[in-house]
Amino acid sequence: MFDFDGTLADSLDQAIAIFRRIGPGLGLNPIADEDVPTLRTLPTKQFFKKVGIRFWRLPRVIRAYQAAAAEDAHELKLHPGVADMLTGLHAAGHRLGVLSSNREDTIRAGLRANGVEELFAFVVGYPKLFGKAKALRRILKAEGIDREHLLYVGDEVRDVEAARKVKVPVVAATWGFHARELLAAAGPTAFADTPAEVAAVARSLE
Repeated sequence: MFDFDGTLADSLDQAIAIFRRIGPGLGLNPIADEDVPTLRTLPTKQFFKKVGIRFWRLPRVIRAYQAAAAEDAHELKLHPGVADMLTGLHAAGHRLGVLSSNREDTIRAGLRANGVEELFAFVVGYPKLFGKAKALRRILKAEGIDREHLLYVGDEVRDVEAARKVKVPVVAATWGFHARELLAAAGPTAFADTPAEVAAVARSLE
């Protein structure tokens, strides 16, 4: 099972563009070009602090962000190698799913635009940024999956933390939003520095 933004979709530039677009209307701090390289080293809560998102305003910011992301979903590209990785896993008999904080319709539009939507058995959009552990438990129950048979692949610290909380093996994808050193501190089961390495991790856990 995969996170979407940053893990499957190469959406960091889009995310920055959206924050710049919606920021003035929400009173957010601007993101300067020189700040962009450091964003991958910031945990989510520190990123919110940097751009001026207070937690009582978070639901409004999320709604605005997701509405903007939905408009641009058809333009999203997958990271290089992701489509081949997904095709290979599917051909090898693995059942694929998505759990993301994005909206399901946006996720599906992005997958469809890249010709891989049909590879996924289920897509779950769960809007609470820090609620993925709860969503993981629901998916395990709904899909009848044993914990040891689910491998979650994510690119943010909160992905790793959610999987560890539910005791699900988790791969930290280092090509996404968060830098490797930040992900390492969260203690993932394994790292993948390229999409091709995800299949190798899956085989090692069988």
